[in-house]
Amino acid sequence: MTSLIIRVDALHETGLAHAARCSRLLELLPQRPTVHVLGQGEALSDFFPYDKIVPLKGPVDVFLKALVIETEAQAVLVDQPTKDPLLWSALEAMPQLKRILIDDFGSDAPADLAINGTVISDYHAYPNLRDGGQALCGGDYALIAPVFAKSRHDAPRKGPVIAVCGGGERATDWAMMLAEHGPALAKPHPFIIIVGSSFPDFEALRQMAVYNGGIAKKGLPVHQLASHLARAPVAIMTGGMVVYEALAAGTPALVFPQLENLILEIDWFADHGALINLGHESGDNLEQLSSHLNSLLKNEDAIQALSHKGPELIDGLGMSRAAEAISALLEI
Repeated sequence: MTSLIIRVDALHETGLAHAARCSRLLELLPQRPTVHVLGQGEALSDFFPYDKIVPLKGPVDVFLKALVIETEAQAVLVDQPTKDPLLWSALEAMPQLKRILIDDFGSDAPADLAINGTVISDYHAYPNLRDGGQALCGGDYALIAPVFAKSRHDAPRKGPVIAVCGGGERATDWAMMLAEHGPALAKPHPFIIIVGSSFPDFEALRQMAVYNGGIAKKGLPVHQLASHLARAPVAIMTGGMVVYEALAAGTPALVFPQLENLILEIDWFADHGALINLGHESGDNLEQLSSHLNSLLKNEDAIQALSHKGPELIDGLGMSRAAEAISALLEI
């Protein structure tokens, strides 16, 4: 059986999407490799319950070399927000390993297979692939679970307005603001706010939401998140992978690109008529959010236009396509 090492973290500061998509990719492989996950974050065990978690508590090159020897690994899959020079330097000393890079912004890393599901063509540069390497880029390779596309429908959406908040300090502050004001903004619809399992003070968030008439949930399984998106008349969210999930599900979305590296992507989707961009600088402005939300909830034509445009751009089958490419590389 193939032995695979995955280098990924699951931290609130960098978000959980990296671990989530790696976990879902494994589920779609025709034969699951023997997997060892090298990384940081207690939430890793939530995403890889059947695999060995190796906490990264020192230099990554030392840990990686020891783990390769111990596990007789044939391949390494890397999914990190930015390139780690020490990691890739260590990989250069182990040329027998096949290298899979899951990425969002382009990289000079010498991988055998690079997968980048973002829609920004400027982020698709991979100049140093190994001989015979390939890069699979664009919305056709957006790494979201197939359940989001399967949940898409054209029936009236009569569920609660939902807010989905990702990682980072601005997202945390925004989530607390929405827990306080979201239930009033969503009326007459119910309101649910959803955060990741590593949210730093969920109990405070939950109490704030309940006090103001809403509900707070954290760390939802993918099928539950897909169900919420499928029923929501409108979703409010930070940037990141959940935007692609909402688009595939056909959910009209108001998006706050809370990190600078999300601005171009959310601008692109807004320019293509797939979502409403709250803006990086003004996205946490309560008055602006209220205005956009109220206007959209009263405009059925706009809701229908957004609901149909999203799936045209993101069909939700990218994870399956990526899994096929990984299977071919690993010969499983």
